[in-house]
Amino acid sequence: MQINDAKNYIFDLYGTLIDIVTDENIPELWKAIADYYACYGADYDSVDLQMRYVEMVHEEERILTERTGYGFPEIDLARVFARLLIEAEHHHSVRTPVAVMSVDELVHSQWIADLSNMFRVLSRERMEVYPGVIETLEALRENGKRIYLLSNAQALFTIPEIEQCGLMKYFDGVYLSSEKEMKKPQRSFMELLLEENGLEAKDCIMIGNDFQADVGSALSVDMRSVYLNTYDLSKSEMKARLKHTMDEHAKESTRKPVIIESGDFMELFPEIFE
Repeated sequence: MQINDAKNYIFDLYGTLIDIVTDENIPELWKAIADYYACYGADYDSVDLQMRYVEMVHEEERILTERTGYGFPEIDLARVFARLLIEAEHHHSVRTPVAVMSVDELVHSQWIADLSNMFRVLSRERMEVYPGVIETLEALRENGKRIYLLSNAQALFTIPEIEQCGLMKYFDGVYLSSEKEMKKPQRSFMELLLEENGLEAKDCIMIGNDFQADVGSALSVDMRSVYLNTYDLSKSEMKARLKHTMDEHAKESTRKPVIIESGDFMELFPEIFE
């Protein structure tokens, strides 16, 4: 299957364009976040804070699932961070007005932006753009192609990282799951991107590193796709995951993805790097 004849290219982000490693179980992370909350009147032991964070994530997921009926819901972590401040079991008196804001007010506040940036920086071990990504995106733009991002990601973390990596200028549209209350492979997520931009699936290619999320999203609307093996799966594991994904979407499409076994992004359009 040729992949250089499409009008529109839809990319996943992490593991596809950006190589990233994070660890949210670092004790030092939760100690720093607990100290940050204490500055605004919410008193937490770092272990209790992490436990309450996980509990609230599950609570928000349950609430969102009941409200939307989505099989693949995606919450906005801003609500969790805000609730942790307001619903702390113990508070002390502070002068800052942040402590008396409502959840909805906090979600859109600079306080949330600052907290989430600190949370992400402290939990992030590595972040770099894969070799060949910039050259490829520039070449696609120069050839009149339209480029979109469809990512399972938290906007609080991801928008600053896209900007930091210098990628934002290449996208004609950015679709992040936390902003749409659903994530890949929810068919409605891909359909939303197509509908809002007046695109037809036959003119698009989805490129990502996850069989279920990326290839599955493409299959759900009968779109072509490319799988990048950036996590170095064995041939047998790729075969098994591909079969499972194809079986799940057998009624919607039989299009098999192009598989880049090496995971090397530069193999997508080798003519760019000749």
